[in-house]
Formats: sequence, C-alpha cells, structure tokens
Amino acid sequence: MDYFERYRDLIEDWEAFVAAVKRPLPTTIWANPLKITAEKLQTLMAEGGVDLTPVPWYPGAFRLPDAVMPGLRWEYLAGLYQVQEEVALLPALLLDPQPGERVLDMCAAPGNKTAQMGAMMQNRGTLIANDRSNGRMRAARHTFSRIGLVNVTTMTRDGANLPAEIGLFDKIMVDVPCSCEGTCRKDPSVLERSSVGTSKKIARIQTALLRKAVQLCRPGGRIVYATCTFAPEENELVIDAILRESGDALHLCSTAVPELAASLGLTEWQGQELHPDLHRASRIWPQQNDTGGFFVAVLEKVGSQFSVSGNQYLGFETEPGDLSLENWLGMLVERFGLDAKVFEGLTAVRWSNRGLYLVNKDLQLPTQVRLDSPGLFFIRAGHRYLKMTTAATLLLGQHATRNRIDLSPEQTQAYLQRQTIIPTEAQAAALTDTGFIIVCYRGYPLGLAVFHTKSNEIESHFPKAWSRADVQL
Repeated sequence: MDYFERYRDLIEDWEAFVAAVKRPLPTTIWANPLKITAEKLQTLMAEGGVDLTPVPWYPGAFRLPDAVMPGLRWEYLAGLYQVQEEVALLPALLLDPQPGERVLDMCAAPGNKTAQMGAMMQNRGTLIANDRSNGRMRAARHTFSRIGLVNVTTMTRDGANLPAEIGLFDKIMVDVPCSCEGTCRKDPSVLERSSVGTSKKIARIQTALLRKAVQLCRPGGRIVYATCTFAPEENELVIDAILRESGDALHLCSTAVPELAASLGLTEWQGQELHPDLHRASRIWPQQNDTGGFFVAVLEKVGSQFSVSGNQYLGFETEPGDLSLENWLGMLVERFGLDAKVFEGLTAVRWSNRGLYLVNKDLQLPTQVRLDSPGLFFIRAGHRYLKMTTAATLLLGQHATRNRIDLSPEQTQAYLQRQTIIPTEAQAAALTDTGFIIVCYRGYPLGLAVFHTKSNEIESHFPKAWSRADVQL
C-alpha cells in the first residue's frame, strides 16, 4: 500500500480503500442483446444453477457467484454473454454509440468495449476497431465473432498516427494504455511496475492518442477518454493539456451515472491548478462500488479547426457467380429454412481467399486506408457443401427451421469435445440428408456438424480452438 500513499488525501475512506484493494474482484457479465434478452439469460442461468445479481447502474449486466468460471460455460461459448469488468462498462455507456453512427475505438484490444459498443449499435453503422498489437487484435476478433458482430471492421495501426483518410467520426473511444493501477485487485503485480516516472512517460503517448481523436472527431461529436489507473499524470493532466491546446473547440460533459458512486475529477494536483471543468470527469475508487479503479472523461467537440478531409467511403459490391448474394442466400434458405428477411440490411463481400464476410449495408469504410477485415467471417470457400463459419451459425442459427436439432446434455458435451454423436430417431427424422446441420442446446445454436445418412452419425465441427473438456451445462 506504500505506493498508494500519494493518493491518501484524495480518498474519502482510506481504510475501506485498503480493504477493497485486498479483496478479489467480482466477475461481471453482460447479456448479448443480439442473441438473448437480459431477462432470458437470467432465467437460463438460474435453471443451470447460477443465480445472477443485476448491476444496478447498467441494465443487462450481472455479477456472477464467486465459484463460477464464466469462460467454461456453454452460454459463453454460444455468445449469449460477454465477460467484462464492471467499471469498464462505463466508457461505452457514456459514449452512447447509436445505430447508423460512425464510431472509432482507437485502442480496441482485447475488444470488450468494442463488442459492447457493437451490440449497443444493434449491429448497424460503422465501428472501426483499431489497435497497434496484431496478437491482441487476433484475440479481439475472436470476441467479435462469438458475439456475432457484422458492423465491426478491424485495423492494426498506431492510433496516434491514424491518417486523415480514415475520415471523421461521430463518436471516438480513447481507452488508452496506462499503468493499470486500478486493476491491482486482478493482478497485484501491476504495482511493482508503477511509478510516477512511468506515469509521466505513458502520459506522452496518451496525450498523442487523445490529440489524434480530437482531429478525427466531427464537430458536435463526442470523445470518451478512459484509463484504469489512479495517477493524475495519466488522467486529469492529460485532459488539461488537450483542453489548453484546443481552446474553445472542446468542452467537458458530465460523467455522472445514476446508482454509480464516483468522485469528482481533480481541478488541482500537487499545487498545479487544472482546468476548472475537470470536476465533470469521474474517478471510481474500488471501495465505492466494489469494482476496479477507473477514470473517465467525456469531451464534446464544438469547434471545427481540427477537422480533416478525406470522407470518401467504400461501397460494397456483391460477388459474381458462385459467390453472388443471390446464390449463397438461396443455398442457406434451402438448406436451413432461413427466411430471406433475416438478411435485410446485410450483404456478403469477398475480402480474402478464405471466403465471404457478412457486413451491414450501411457500413462506411475509408477507401485509402489498409484494413484487416470487415464484419463477420461468414462462408468458407472450397467446401463440397455450403459451410457457414461457427460465428455465423451462432448468429443466424437461431432463425433456422430446417436441418437443426437440439442436443441432450450428454450429446452437447460430446459435441463440444469434437466427438461423433449418434442421433436419436427423432433427431434423425428432423434431418433431410447428408450435409451440414445446426446443433443447439436448450434452443440456442452451438455451431455446425455434418450428418451422415449412411452411418447415421453426426460429426462435430466445433472449432478446435474453442473445444472444451470441462464445460458447465
């Protein structure tokens, strides 16, 4: 606790703070509205023996009992919920991304806030998820796939040097790299790496990222700056520097949220007077809500001197021949009984040799910037039978009316371990012929399998990387 002594005068209840920091951090999840309602998830989990406690300030979020391993439950693998630290839900709530808007997440990995925003946008609009780390973005893309996002496009660049050609955005998330002091309940070792010198060094990167966000935000747009650290050098001092640079082009908005306890942002630190409006920022101390530590500020751009040009966006064209919109839609309708209305507002694009990606039609991507991949990897090319990806099956399988079966608990365990399943007579009667089928558990899609009529066997095609031997049902 010695390092935290420099914050002692800022903390209202020091003993409560010390006690909170020493306790394990509660686990929080949010229901994925693209696949299930919060009420249905709560009921489903209760039937499985897990009682969820609602988070009072964030509708659709719940705390799990201490003994539950969230990543080892079938509901997680089916994309029905996402695990995210409770206080980390705040930035997206304050950014308030809406369907149809153009949104940028500058430092997106590991992808939780991007996934949260993509779902909040109802899978519409444009959400560009950027991060400089290729490895961390691979993990983020896995999250986007499991959640079922078609409105997220990934790119791997240094956020502070994003080109003007990327265009302007309505909303920008700047969840910057930081010293992570507020995560010490999960990882106490972060304190061994924390120091004032480290905070001052990181602050230069943070300031550059926020400055770029100001440049890329349209007039009238909103920017959320967030860290998971207590250090004023990385929080209020960064905001203060950008406000002084921007003059009247920016103003700070309130960050108050009903039922979430928070402290006001600092307007003075170690004798230095800061911008008087910084009291509108929020500091979340661990003892206030039994969460991690956090800082968040909301800036609105009211001027135009930072505006950039380059608002030419990519319009998608459907592929000819075997990969045309009409062809793959017809095959899906025939095989799985999907209603064509499911695909209203969507289209498929050939982005790589792997196959097709499913995207929303109102996606607006820059024409002169290298992007990784758009939307959801949808259909693999080169198979004898039409094969959707597992991610697409999790999203679309809920609408299937043909060649879809529900598995028993024993069959589900076998499927998740990539084992062969012998269908019951009733299950086999629901399948038309040899080919891909959609398998579900308790009515929710888990992925694809192949039904072999001659041997009367179901071959699991659950991804090797997702396979689990100890999934809780």
